[in-house]
Amino acid sequence: MTNESLLIIFTKNPEPGLVKTRLARSIGDKKALEVYEELRHHTALIAQNVAVNRTVCYSHFLPDADIFLTEHFNAQLQVGEDLGERMLNAIQRGFDEGFRRVVLIGTDCYELSAAILDSAFAVLKRADAVVGPASDGGFYLIGLTKPIEELFLGREWSTKEVLSGTIEVLQRLALPYELLPELSDIDTFDDLKKSGLWTEESISIIIPTYNEEAIIAQSIQALLAITEQSEGIEIIVSDASSDGTRKILSEFPVTVCHSEKGRAIQMNTGAKRATGDILYFLHADTLPPLTFIENIRSAVREEKKAGCFRMNFNDSNPIMSLYGWFTQFPLMICRGGDQSLFVVRSLFQEIGGFDETHLVMEDISIINRIVERAEFHILDSEVTTSARRYHQNGIIRLQLLFGTIHLMYASGCDQETIIRYYRENIGGE
Repeated sequence: MTNESLLIIFTKNPEPGLVKTRLARSIGDKKALEVYEELRHHTALIAQNVAVNRTVCYSHFLPDADIFLTEHFNAQLQVGEDLGERMLNAIQRGFDEGFRRVVLIGTDCYELSAAILDSAFAVLKRADAVVGPASDGGFYLIGLTKPIEELFLGREWSTKEVLSGTIEVLQRLALPYELLPELSDIDTFDDLKKSGLWTEESISIIIPTYNEEAIIAQSIQALLAITEQSEGIEIIVSDASSDGTRKILSEFPVTVCHSEKGRAIQMNTGAKRATGDILYFLHADTLPPLTFIENIRSAVREEKKAGCFRMNFNDSNPIMSLYGWFTQFPLMICRGGDQSLFVVRSLFQEIGGFDETHLVMEDISIINRIVERAEFHILDSEVTTSARRYHQNGIIRLQLLFGTIHLMYASGCDQETIIRYYRENIGGE
């Protein structure tokens, strides 16, 4: 069998932006390339476990080094104007070299196994053709005992009719054939999730609290209702309270860590306890959108390393709605911690986390350092935050005070001056 059977593997040269382009729309070129390399690695391993001759056919050039360039594989280039012509030429060459059974596969099917490849060659001992149906309407394998031009020339590829068209040709030519089990290629993000190759990025939600006994139970209950069906999520509350906040938190399935007071310190403390790939900093009086987990994961898949959400208030006052409307704009004066913040762990560590010398404007400080290394993104969905401080200080008055603090910070005022202004005009410890 070794001398009569040939396995041909069609592979694209693994280059970012040129492989798994449909998948890349969901996870980015870099991760799509990583997935493709994993698929190629899988294909190489199973192919080596089949006792046949093996040839790998590259799409554009023969590389100097590659997982297929070992003693287990011969290498050549694909030749032809389209996919069908390239497959036919490779198969024809196999028969010209004296092989009696030729099977051709790609490198897109993670479900493909050495046992299925063995089955394909076994079929060719009793039939003229064997086809491995793909769930998307194509095929992951085709095997022949002789070249058949009608199967490859003058056909449209990458459509849902590829498999049915292939079977129609075989039936029209009255050629005996058999079908293998249906398997799934990995072409889309849905395919990837079903394959088991993809693990969603884990998210650590970090909430700083200080004397929030009046609202914390409701806030945590609402957050748990959103996250309960999602995997890879942990909630960490970094607490500096002197009231009953911590006792209330003990009744919920969240991690509570004690911290010194100060949002920057508390959020860094929570980050040290976090295990997630993505850190998501959320104020206790802010509720994220129902879709926030997928929003953040989707953004990170698109290689967006940091960002926030737009914001609205739990107050229908038109002026409050106007304040929320402005949060869609990429202006630093429109940013604030109430919009929450997501950042991949590696970037957070690279910039050194929050600046603990900042008792106020710690949110603006970290965004400034993020944008020195990566683009900061404002996601379309909205968080809903409490308008309680506006009710306490006056809707217009508080916004003017916040604007003044932004200007003070931008003009280089020291923390002591800004804190004094904050305490004298807004209050708080």
